[in-house]
Amino acid sequence: MHEADWRQAIAARIDAAPPAPPEAPPPPDLLSLPRHGQRPLRFQGRLLAEVQAAPPDLPVASRVALFEADAGGFVVAISHRLQPPLSPEPRDYAVAAADAAGVLALLHAHDPLRDLPPAALLPALSPDEPDGAALAEAAALLPRLRGLWRALLTAGFGPSPHPDQETPDERDQRL
Repeated sequence: MHEADWRQAIAARIDAAPPAPPEAPPPPDLLSLPRHGQRPLRFQGRLLAEVQAAPPDLPVASRVALFEADAGGFVVAISHRLQPPLSPEPRDYAVAAADAAGVLALLHAHDPLRDLPPAALLPALSPDEPDGAALAEAAALLPRLRGLWRALLTAGFGPSPHPDQETPDERDQRL
C-alpha cells in the first residue's frame, strides 16, 4: 500500500466513525442487605468492589462488598458462612460509612469470630482423640481465621490505617 493510500484509508475510518456519545451511568439499584439478628439494610446504590476467601482447610468463608450509596457515603457488607460439614448458616453484617476512612475503620475493627457458633471453632470430638488435642486445635484456629480476615482486607482495601492498634489476637493473649 502506498503512503497516499494508507493516509486515505485512515482518514476514511476517522471520518466514518464519529465518536460515540458517553453513556449515562446506569440508575442505582435498590439493594437490601441481610444483617444477622436485625432487619435488612435497604438503600439505593451500586457495587464498587467485592473480595472473598474460602480456604478449604478453614471452617469459615468470608466475603466483603463495598457499595456506593446514592444518598452519599458507602455501605460495607460483610458475610461469614460456615463451610461443610457445618451448617451453612450465614453471619451477615451491613453498615453505612460516611467516607473511605470510615469504611476502613469499620472493616479493620470487625472481628470475624464475634458471632460464630462454637461448632465453627471447636472440631467435633472423636473417641480416639483426647479432649485436650481438640481444644489445642481450636486454639490454633483462632489466629488463622483472624489472619485470613486481615489478609482479605489488605488484599481488597489496603493495610490497616492504624497498624499500631491492638488486634483481637493480641487482646486474647493478654486476657
